[in-house]
Amino acid sequence: VGLEVHAQVISDAKLFSGASTAFGATPNSQVSLVDAAMPGMLPVINRACIFQAVRTGLALGAEINLESVFD
Repeated sequence: VGLEVHAQVISDAKLFSGASTAFGATPNSQVSLVDAAMPGMLPVINRACIFQAVRTGLALGAEINLESVFD
């Protein structure tokens, strides 16, 4: 049995790309090649978001995966 939690974190970039998350930007101005799912592009994890997620998980006594892989 597992628990999946979704939460919004404070970050200057998206979770799986380096694209900005600036509020109020013009439509489609914050889209990277990763966001657009261009062929051959793999996600790049935002370290700041992972740090926040791991810290939260540890505070809750959760088991933290040591590795995430994208195929």
